[in-house]
Amino acid sequence: MAAIKLYRGEFGHVSVLSVASDFVTHAHPEAQLIVWLDGTAGEMTIGGETVRLGAGMAAGINPFEPHSHQLSGDGEPGQFLNLYLDPEWVRMRRAGRSAPFFARPAIPLEPWLRHAALSMIAQAASDEAPTELAAYEMERLVETLVEAAEGEQPAAVRRTGAPAMDHRVRKAMALMSENVCERICFDSVARSVGLSRPHFFALFKEQTNLTPNVYWNTLRMEEARRQLQGSEEPLISVACNLGFTTQGNFSRFFRDHFGVPPTLYREAARASA
Repeated sequence: MAAIKLYRGEFGHVSVLSVASDFVTHAHPEAQLIVWLDGTAGEMTIGGETVRLGAGMAAGINPFEPHSHQLSGDGEPGQFLNLYLDPEWVRMRRAGRSAPFFARPAIPLEPWLRHAALSMIAQAASDEAPTELAAYEMERLVETLVEAAEGEQPAAVRRTGAPAMDHRVRKAMALMSENVCERICFDSVARSVGLSRPHFFALFKEQTNLTPNVYWNTLRMEEARRQLQGSEEPLISVACNLGFTTQGNFSRFFRDHFGVPPTLYREAARASA
């Protein structure tokens, strides 16, 4: 299991991952576009819908949309191109329109476009391609993939966006964000916003389409990525900073949500800096 390459640009960042284990249900603050490249493709569950990845099918995930990925049980890894698109970049491209970026999670992929992705990744991974050229061509590939995904969206059909946010849910989200490096007690969060635990969980899921646990883990993942990219602290320190009792627990958490161990993610992030 390894992170082959990580690229950054104004659009966000791209990773090329080879993974052999399932992803638990999780979410990201970015929009995400996933293209299967080789090996086991598996299937994804995105917002309650199933997407079977393959040569002709990519997956589109809106910001904070819950999703998971199930691979086959034979242990053969799959290789995937993952585009993490900055919401502000998406908003600017779409002239401020607030509708969900991906109208449906299954995105048909033309053969030539998948071939272009495979060729670009092979070139970028070789020692023959200058770094500057690889980065430039990767940005062009990202723009082409996004344009193709936008072209598949029906004009009149949009997945339902989040309802107007209840002030108690907003307060709970702020509390979690402000205390992302602390241990969480959802009973205390519920009391802080004036709700019972069952009412809090039901209202949070209704408003965000996420459980409080998944949202909390999303915040922790983003903080983990920030610390891995921006500090030289040893892994055990990053784990303790995020409230994990052992480095092993943190490594499993990171791998289950991002597909690679934190050590390999840090190496890829440093190489792309």
